Amino acid sequence: MFMRKITRYFLYFAAIILLGGVVGSNVHAATKIKPYKYTRIFYYRDSKLARQSLFTHPSYIDVLAPQSYAFNNDGKLVGSINASIISFAQKHKIKVMPLVTNDEFSQDSYEAILDNMTTQDIAISSLVSEARKNNYWGWQIDFEQMDASYKDKYSDFIKKAAAELHKNNLILSVAVIAKVSDDPNDYPNDLWRKTIGVYDYSNLSASADLISIMSYDDPNSTGPVAEYPWLKKVIDYSVKLMPASKISLGIPFYYWQWSNATGKRIGIGGKIGINNVIKKHRVAYHYSTKQEAPYLTYWNHSKLYTIWYENARSIKKR
Repeated sequence: MFMRKITRYFLYFAAIILLGGVVGSNVHAATKIKPYKYTRIFYYRDSKLARQSLFTHPSYIDVLAPQSYAFNNDGKLVGSINASIISFAQKHKIKVMPLVTNDEFSQDSYEAILDNMTTQDIAISSLVSEARKNNYWGWQIDFEQMDASYKDKYSDFIKKAAAELHKNNLILSVAVIAKVSDDPNDYPNDLWRKTIGVYDYSNLSASADLISIMSYDDPNSTGPVAEYPWLKKVIDYSVKLMPASKISLGIPFYYWQWSNATGKRIGIGGKIGINNVIKKHRVAYHYSTKQEAPYLTYWNHSKLYTIWYENARSIKKR
């Protein structure tokens, strides 16, 4: 959850699955539930591997979300998407919804925008212009590392942005850090004030079309990127404050590697990293029904290591 800035720089895809129906336990057991129609949103950061994955699997992607833009302190939009990527997405009927951040999650950037109405107007106008020029589906605003005191200002900015984007037939998604409650004491190291408390799920969802929950990087996990009991708490909290149809649930496509001897996480990686481990070591494959996640174990220089990752079974469960 709190390593988002790090993981986004080396991972070429992280999936977001839109919840397409009612979530809860109040449906009668005998009722036949129709399958959800999921909207599969994939985050994309341009690289050789990212392109390979995109060009190989376009039929599995509904929305492409390139991590390509930021606002500077003047509210001006900085960044771009390679024209070949836009062209490929449009050819394969994949909607494009870029992310825009507060300039590498800087304090100066979000304060400059949220404290100044004129700067907000410049920022929002630039979103509309860029989207119309490139035929984007809309935007995801991904402001992070904000102090909780900016909660109302951020909600107001999202409301203002949503109104203008909707006037121009554009959708607005908002990325939020996962919550399990509104109690600051449930979060270690003053994280509520520093990063989490700024997100008002109820108000943000009232304005935006989608709320993209960073339901990964579980801060208390000693195994998977997101422990299953923690993920259920995140979902239970979220559906109390916003319609399930507006929730985008984050699913990580990367692994966490642990030293069994020390109990410490020693690595994070993707497809290449896990394939290298499989080639170099004799691995044993496992699946935890408690965590609803696969993991593998292997020995190296008489020491045991564990890698938790995702596969088709765990993703289907989520």
